[in-house]
Amino acid sequence: MKIPLLLLAASFALAYLLFLLLPDVFDSWNSQAFDQLFRIRSRNAALQPSYDNTIVHLDLNNTSLQDLSEFYLDRSHYAKVTRNLQEMRVAAQVYDFIFAFPQDPAKDKEMAEAAAAAGNAYFGVAFGLSGSQESTYRDPAVEEYLRMTSWRIRVEGDADSLPIGTNPLPTFHELADAARGLGTLNVQPDPDGVIRRFPMLVRYNGAFYPSLPLRVIAEYLDVAPDRVVLQAGRSITLQRAHRPGEEAHDISIPIDAGGNFRINFIGAWDRMTHYNFSDVYRASDDRDELELFGKEMAGKIVTVADVSANSRDVGPVPTDGNFPLSGLLSNVMHNILTGSFLRELSFVEMLVVELGLLATVFALSLKLSPVQFSLGVAGLAVAYLAVSAAAFFYFQAVFKIVRPMLMLSFALTSNVAYRYIVEERNKAFLRRTFEAYFPPAVVERIMENPELITTGERKELTIMFSDIAGFTRMSSTMAPDRIQTILNEYFEAMVDIAFRYDGTVDKFMGDGLMVFFGDPVPHEDHALRCVRMAIDMQLKMRELAQSWLAKGETPLKLRIGINSGVVVVGNMGSARRLSYTALGADVNLAQRLESNAPLGGILISQRTRDLLGGEIPTRAIGKIKVKGLDEPIDAFEVPVG
Repeated sequence: MKIPLLLLAASFALAYLLFLLLPDVFDSWNSQAFDQLFRIRSRNAALQPSYDNTIVHLDLNNTSLQDLSEFYLDRSHYAKVTRNLQEMRVAAQVYDFIFAFPQDPAKDKEMAEAAAAAGNAYFGVAFGLSGSQESTYRDPAVEEYLRMTSWRIRVEGDADSLPIGTNPLPTFHELADAARGLGTLNVQPDPDGVIRRFPMLVRYNGAFYPSLPLRVIAEYLDVAPDRVVLQAGRSITLQRAHRPGEEAHDISIPIDAGGNFRINFIGAWDRMTHYNFSDVYRASDDRDELELFGKEMAGKIVTVADVSANSRDVGPVPTDGNFPLSGLLSNVMHNILTGSFLRELSFVEMLVVELGLLATVFALSLKLSPVQFSLGVAGLAVAYLAVSAAAFFYFQAVFKIVRPMLMLSFALTSNVAYRYIVEERNKAFLRRTFEAYFPPAVVERIMENPELITTGERKELTIMFSDIAGFTRMSSTMAPDRIQTILNEYFEAMVDIAFRYDGTVDKFMGDGLMVFFGDPVPHEDHALRCVRMAIDMQLKMRELAQSWLAKGETPLKLRIGINSGVVVVGNMGSARRLSYTALGADVNLAQRLESNAPLGGILISQRTRDLLGGEIPTRAIGKIKVKGLDEPIDAFEVPVG
């Protein structure tokens, strides 16, 4: 058990070490693997999370630009849309824009007045997040505005890991002052360039500046900054949040140590409800159309964004390689509004899961063969992936994927290598040892079932003894090497015939041979096989005799005796010297029949003849007296071609 445990420990340590030393590589692989689950979910309507159409998009797309016959829109266009959305009684207008600088004073004023009149228009601000020192905006009025609109929230724990905002780039002051509020639009992709998270808070001048979606949803849910609680590295809680007409409850938004929220993308870009910018722009030209829009869009949170070919505000996300980034705002707001948050398993939870996987691998390694073990680990990996997918699809839980797969791969590779290199080497040694004493069939059975070495069983077998008549007397006049040559040639031919019929060659006794049938390979026709083997042996012996005669040797003849009966078969002997053999009175009877058999003939017992079922002709020779038995027995001769 030590070696498998050490290999599993090494697999565990190596997987963790890779993630520790090369986090950008392996964390990215893990994220990319999990992205596939997002893609599967986004393509399968049955798996997609429910969509709350309180969140809708107003798209400035190519169609809108063609309808308006304008390639670049000025502030008056946005002012008209803002007024029209106000007329439609939308809950919030979320502009995915930073109108950073004044342009035409009259049109800027028109837009600011429209925003002030609407009272629910939000715009963007961007911060530099790479610095460690706070900096102030050069315009004191803007600086004062940012200070006044920052959040003073309750903080639990150490928030030093949250990013510090520097060099703010806000919407120009007059429009910002008229707006309901500004929020950060900063986005930081993961090391592989894919955007999966959204920064929710930025530290700025001793306070916090919320992201645009967080500010919008907090105010939509009637949560003032003093009821926003930051638990550093864990969550942002909106206390006593409530949608219009619903009961108040706390909403806990999970974040990482850097204050980033992992977005639970509800699907592809077209999963959400979309309206054309130009349709809303022209709605005020027709009062009936404006009222129709009002019935449909009243109470909605509208994200207004440029998604035309002219816009470069696109990037890769788990569900799409070219996703309009205004969709990030909508997804974040949708997640908070519906409480559909991804829950990433903690370090301790994943540790328990991974140790459970390795414990299962350990159990498999103790019980299964290398092939079965490989299939078992592969099945375990597939099962883990299925569980991870189901946990995501139905419970929005995020499991690590790559690290457990690495552990299982390392564990599989190392264990299989160990077992093939070390255990197979040991088996080869044992096999060579066994083959010196046992026939191949017995070796295979022992290798598959080692307990056979120490167990025996009682069963009916058919046993054959053969002996070369007069060989002992003749060998006294022969050279030793010639004796060896003749015996080797004889035994090789006889053993080949025995193995052809699945016989077990028990032992060689001088020039004698013992073979039995029915174990370890069970055959119902063991008597028939044995007699047919004996016939082939006698025919082969005639060929050998002719060959020896041609070489000047004395032709030899074979006597064969066969009996069937219940005997004890198994490994017999001491711990140092075992012999797989059969014992019992019916074994002795087969040997007695051999000594009474005619030269070149085959003598069988009554029980063997009965088991033949008439398939081989026999000739009764009457009763014969054999040594060891008081009563004569019936014997039968089997004709040889």
